[in-house]
Amino acid sequence: MKVFFLILFLGKSVLLTPTPVILENTLVLVPKEPISAVTSGASLEIDVSSIVMKSKEERTVEFRARVKKLFPPHTIKANLVQKNGEKIPLIYAGYFSFNNKGTWLSLSSESGVPTGKEFITVEVISKIKIEDVTIHWRNYKH
Repeated sequence: MKVFFLILFLGKSVLLTPTPVILENTLVLVPKEPISAVTSGASLEIDVSSIVMKSKEERTVEFRARVKKLFPPHTIKANLVQKNGEKIPLIYAGYFSFNNKGTWLSLSSESGVPTGKEFITVEVISKIKIEDVTIHWRNYKH
């Protein structure tokens, strides 16, 4: 029940890139205010809707295969950087979400993002070139 109220009152998504960017090699983002996690399931979401969307005729299994071909798992990672320099790694393990309005790649921590810590910088490292994307921080997972 406590988690429900934390998400309800403190859960939010923060746009880290006000304009679309190109992901290639390393991109360093500095949020206007430090970001933090409300739950350990917090994640970085990369909006790739400008590149791939599910068509009405396309079966879900075919769409999932297409996304994984365009964005192979483990080709994108990120680091949440605290003021003291400590880094929390995030990885794109092939998980993504989609609906009729968009497609988002999810980068999460294998051990969970620590709550109660502030991150002043986000480093996004991509082994593939991805153009015209926006990046969001979602501080919870329901």
